[in-house]
Amino acid sequence: MLSSLDFVILAVYLAVVAAVGLAAGRRQRGPSDYYLARRALPWWAAGLSILATETSALTFVGVPTQSLRGDWTYLQLALGSVAGRLAVATLLVGAYYRAEVVTVYGYLGRRFGAATRNLSTGLFFVGRLLGSGVRLYGGAIALVIVADVDFPLAIAAIAAVAAFYTLLGGLRSVVWTDLLQGVLLVAGAVAALVSLTQGVEGGLEGALTTLSEATTAAGHSKLRLVDLSLDPRRAYTLVAGLVGAAFLTLSTHGADQDLIQRSLACRGSREGRRSLALSAALVIPVAALFLAVGSLLWVRLGGDAGAAALAGELAAAKGLASSDKAYDLLFPLYVVRELPAGVRGLVLAGLFASAMSSLDSAISALSTTAVRCVWRPLVGPGPGPRRELAVARTFALGFALLLVTVALVVWRTEGAGGERQGFGVLMLGLKVLTWVFPPLLGVLLVGTLTRRGSDRGAVTAVLTGVATVLAAEFWHPLFGSPAPFAWIWNPVAGALVAFAVGAAFREGG
Repeated sequence: MLSSLDFVILAVYLAVVAAVGLAAGRRQRGPSDYYLARRALPWWAAGLSILATETSALTFVGVPTQSLRGDWTYLQLALGSVAGRLAVATLLVGAYYRAEVVTVYGYLGRRFGAATRNLSTGLFFVGRLLGSGVRLYGGAIALVIVADVDFPLAIAAIAAVAAFYTLLGGLRSVVWTDLLQGVLLVAGAVAALVSLTQGVEGGLEGALTTLSEATTAAGHSKLRLVDLSLDPRRAYTLVAGLVGAAFLTLSTHGADQDLIQRSLACRGSREGRRSLALSAALVIPVAALFLAVGSLLWVRLGGDAGAAALAGELAAAKGLASSDKAYDLLFPLYVVRELPAGVRGLVLAGLFASAMSSLDSAISALSTTAVRCVWRPLVGPGPGPRRELAVARTFALGFALLLVTVALVVWRTEGAGGERQGFGVLMLGLKVLTWVFPPLLGVLLVGTLTRRGSDRGAVTAVLTGVATVLAAEFWHPLFGSPAPFAWIWNPVAGALVAFAVGAAFREGG
């Protein structure tokens, strides 16, 4: 249980977050402030905010599960993620700045037409609600373990705090609270890593010896970094990481308003590119940090047998249908049981922060897109800035409630996964992003790399790309045979199909 010192640390953290939100809210002068902080964000702040947003509770809870139950091959996806960020900076950021747009979907509307803008906006709503709903669920895991509360209450508590400061300060409060939350997230992981090392016989050297001699359930080394398999049904291979993860990152960082919004709020395209480059430089060290936590936790628990026993105990205590689902709870449980007072509060504040840093940006991006791509085209230029800002905040509240609903549905339906595809909540959180954003990326590349394409052609391309991705994702129930490739290849298929179809249409055709 938490000590008084732990509660004080959590209370101080929440008070600071609220103060930042209030300070940012007092500086609001209109919709431009709310959407893009008047395009005055420092590039380093935007870059760190991008990293904090994507280093969500799924990372804190889910990445350690990958090395706990498997090995270090997840790191191959981080390599592709670096390439994808640099590609976004090179291919897309400059085009968005030249078009002087607030949202990605506004750019598509200018390039192709209103039908493309409306379709891409609708798909963004679906994709971001699904993706951030999974992240909200992942964040609730920590509160369930720490406070022994039901998931609905934990989910509502996280959403309420994040919605509060986002409604007040818009993107500016999101970015500056994200910086605080990112520091807490990394500090918490480092504190846990130190504690785990001290709790293992022989310290770090002893842990490395144990890990180097151990194998996974599939017979691979627990410290394996590279999988050279060419089997397309495996998600964590070098080829899948370099190609599939690169397309996934191109999609999420280039076609998803949730992440690109920070780069669009910098002082110019050059600084927008720098923000992405900074996040690219840090993504591998952050992933390695959390994989190290999972590996040392495996040693600390006594290997597969100890982890399985504790997962079974947790599943029974929490009423879970399967012990597989409880593996995502093992790291938060270790924090509660083993870390000293104060440090425990720091780590748990980091967990709470990681949940909010993903949720706040989603609320901001969803409300911004709803106003600029739905409400403004419907009402025209008549309403003044005060009314527009009020509408944006109303949308923000509505989307916060929708995200809570999605998170509750995820808790009832989330599956377990396996070594071929990935484990637990992290797998689900990544997979949902492949359903929507890659087809939008394909059309964006038609718009930025060619002079071809039309409104009708872009709509056809996006729908064809989405159909391709969904067919791949639900191949088994549709066709009765195993899927031909793992989920990590869905972004490649969706983007390339959409690009080919979109480029087949002449301009205006």
